[in-house]
Amino acid sequence: MGEKIACTICGARLELTALEPEPAARRYAREPAEEIRDRVETFARLRGYALSEEKESLLEGLVEKNRRFGDFYCPCRFAHEPGFVCPCLETRQNYVRKEGGCY
Repeated sequence: MGEKIACTICGARLELTALEPEPAARRYAREPAEEIRDRVETFARLRGYALSEEKESLLEGLVEKNRRFGDFYCPCRFAHEPGFVCPCLETRQNYVRKEGGCY
């Protein structure tokens, strides 16, 4: 165990901890700003997305929501629900690909 992988759903860097009876992994403990930057860039790369010039304000919003609400909630949404943890459910369901961008 100990193999390093990237989650294809959210871009998080993970360490594989078990294969049996089912795969399990844990996130590396890192500063929120470092983790979210890495997650956003990894997710974009895995999905073939190009980040806009709004990237820095997006990252700042994600880090601030993490500080205030405890997770990386979408900075474009007012609700703080599991479906709006970045990348939000709509993004994971190809809204970006269909519409050419997110909110």
